[in-house]
Amino acid sequence: MTQKRTWIALTIAAAALFFIGQSPGHAATLVPAPGTNELLQEAQWHRSEQDSARDAVRSGQVISPGQAKQAALSRYPGRFLDMSFGGNAYYVKIMTADSRVVVVTVDAASGRVTGAR
Repeated sequence: MTQKRTWIALTIAAAALFFIGQSPGHAATLVPAPGTNELLQEAQWHRSEQDSARDAVRSGQVISPGQAKQAALSRYPGRFLDMSFGGNAYYVKIMTADSRVVVVTVDAASGRVTGAR
């Protein structure tokens, strides 16, 4: 029974080493540009779109996602499906009463519906 466990453990270890060797390394993406602070660059590398959106809402530069959702649903009534933030606009996906999926664009600064597709 001990030989079987040893064999299984070695097989798992070999597979793990194989897959680790196959994955792209993150070292190249974390190498700082000349003249930059390593910690600052790593912090910027981990910053997500969601973090940027949250900071913009807190600073008052853009409306909240809830406000964008309400603006889209008031213009295109239906069932809310999904939402994304793209720099200066929210994209709100809605299923209308006639079962069409509409992506409504809401200006992030003003809260106005600027289009739908």
